[in-house]
This record gives sequence, structure tokens and C-alpha cells, in this order.
Amino acid sequence: MQQVHWPAILKFDQDDELMYLVNHQDWLSFICANQFTLDANDKLIDSVGHVYGIQTQSQQLASVNSSVAELPSLLKHSDDMSVLQLLPLVRQYGQFQGHCCSSKIIFTTIEQGIATVAELEQLY
Repeated sequence: MQQVHWPAILKFDQDDELMYLVNHQDWLSFICANQFTLDANDKLIDSVGHVYGIQTQSQQLASVNSSVAELPSLLKHSDDMSVLQLLPLVRQYGQFQGHCCSSKIIFTTIEQGIATVAELEQLY
């Protein structure tokens, strides 16, 4: 797995929902429970703006004799997330959570944006 700078958020494709992940343990807990429901375009965004795709193991590669499933892996994208790209995602998430003033959400770093997601999760 690539070096992820925690905390991070999961951005679900075709959805305004974001999920705050404090650390690697949160990632493992989530991925163990949800690995078969992930979309190929879901992304993990870490606290320095690195973006990771989530690559699931192909069912064709799975051996019938294998008793251990492999968890999806994270592949770093070449482009990082900027504050200006993250801001509308966090605002949409605030709206999704029912926050009445989501258009007033502002932050100046990726780390602050991820902390805002954590705060929004706690509010609703």
C-alpha cells in the first residue's frame, strides 16, 4: 500500500457522501466490511491531497483453492487534490448532511477540509 497521510476521506462516486477515516485501522475496518460494494471510481483523499484509486482484485484472479481473500489496494493517482477542488465536495457533503449554511464552509488547506468533514459527521 502507498504511504497514506492520515486522516483521510473516502469520496464515493456518483454520491455527495464523504467518509472520514482517522487512520489505517479505520480504512481496514471499512474495506473489510464493504469491499464488494465499492465502485471503481471511488477515491481516497489523504490529508496532503494525494488521491488514491481503490483497486479490487478481479474475480477471475481469485483461485478456487484460495482460502484467504485479498483486500482491495490503493493506487496513487498522478494528480493531487487541490483545496479549490475539495471545497465544493465538502460543501456538497454539508448540504447532504443537512447543514443549513454549507455555502459558507471555507478552509485553506486540505487538512482543514478533512477536519471539516469530521466535524460535519459529528453534527448530524
